[in-house]
This record gives sequence, structure tokens and C-alpha cells, in this order.
Amino acid sequence: MKKQIFCIALFLASVAGVSAQANKNIQKIEAYYKEVAEKARLCETDDDQGEFGELVMNTLTINSRSHQWRAVGIYGQTIKFFYKGGDTEERMYPDKLVLVVNERKVSAQRYREEWLFSETGELMLFTFKVESEEPPLDARIYYSGGKAIRTIDGKKVTDRLTALDLKYTNVRAAEGRRLKELFARSISL
Repeated sequence: MKKQIFCIALFLASVAGVSAQANKNIQKIEAYYKEVAEKARLCETDDDQGEFGELVMNTLTINSRSHQWRAVGIYGQTIKFFYKGGDTEERMYPDKLVLVVNERKVSAQRYREEWLFSETGELMLFTFKVESEEPPLDARIYYSGGKAIRTIDGKKVTDRLTALDLKYTNVRAAEGRRLKELFARSISL
């Protein structure tokens, strides 16, 4: 009996340790996200930061004149790439992608997706918002080591991801990789 209680206690302690480590990772990701998001906001809105700040922004706009699309209505999409670099002799030009913001308008719906990348180019966070919904839809996926470690959908927090969760998180990670490739091609033109 004592052996079973000891095994259960050991299991619970290991689960608590893993959860505490995940919470630390998520706190670090959130702090980094807030820092990068503020720099990106300033890059877009403040003339001095846009010209001399740490981040550089490139924008890809689809249907910039809001032309009507059949069976959709008004459709528009803007992808903003925020990147930095150019601070060493080896890397004279900015080329380190840190944040991608994809804003889409489909008729009355407004969608916003963000991919946050670490200093090493690894995906750390994906966010998805539908601002035109009541209440607004908000979802997040946290990544560490190339794998999703937590999803948040509204108020529902999931640390133990199901096969369906993993499929969804892998699709979002693949989208992030495609956007990184698009960014790399765009700055090499």
C-alpha cells in the first residue's frame, strides 16, 4: 500500500513539475510577445520608430482597393512582416523575422492572425482573433522546441493536446513556415 501511495505521489510531483515548467515557458513567451508587439506597434504608428527603431516592416496587400469578389463580397488581406538585424558586420542588413501579422477582411468579418518567432527563428506563439464576433473569438497556441505546449481557445486552456489539437497546431506551424519562406524570398528580390 505504501508503495502505491509513493508511486502516486511521485507521479503527481512529476506532473506538477512539468506544468510549472510549461507555465514558465509561457510567461517568457508572453513577456517577449508584449515587447515585440509594442515595438511593432511603434514601427507602424510612430514616424521616428518607423524610421530609426529596432524593427523594420514590409507589407504585402491583396486587393488594396477593396474590389468586390463574387460569393465573398469585400475581401482584403494585409500581411505585415516585422524583422530586425543589420547590427553586426556579418549581418549588415535586417533579415531576422520576429513577427508576422495577417489581417483579413471578408465581408463584415475581420480576422487577425499573428506568428511570433524567437531570436533563432523558432515559432513561439500563434494567435487568432475574430474581432467582429460577439463576443470576440480569441485563440492562442504556444510552442516550444517546435511543438505545441498549450492551446487557449477563449477561456479553455489545454495542456494535454489531443490528436485533433495536434493536427490544428501543426497546420498553423506550417503556415508560419510558409510565411517565413515568403519573407525570405521577398527580401532577396
